Amino acid sequence: MADFKNIVPVLKVSDLSKSVAFYTGVLGFTVAWQSANDGGGENCMLQAGAANLLLSTDAHLGDRPQFTGTLYFHMVGVREFFEQIENRVEIIWPLETMDYGQTEFGIRDADGYILAFAESLDGA
Repeated sequence: MADFKNIVPVLKVSDLSKSVAFYTGVLGFTVAWQSANDGGGENCMLQAGAANLLLSTDAHLGDRPQFTGTLYFHMVGVREFFEQIENRVEIIWPLETMDYGQTEFGIRDADGYILAFAESLDGA
């Protein structure tokens, strides 16, 4: 069986500067590295805790942002985080405790990606 260590989602964005400003200024990510346009597009690796996310304008990702799913960020302190950002983001679903044992909420970023932030009720 494979021994996977990590997964890094790569999201096509329409405006790298705008997206980096949102993820760093609103959500609290930091820039790990950023590369200038090499003819194919720009890239920026973001980090927050153990989470990594690569934003890219690279042409190989298609002509527009698209993803049919939700990226879940598991964290501690989801209620406090919700209170910090709720007036600065588009809320898709409000902070609520789910039947499957976590408290979570969902938002949409500038490119339409749905991001969920969740905390397990058992603290795991």
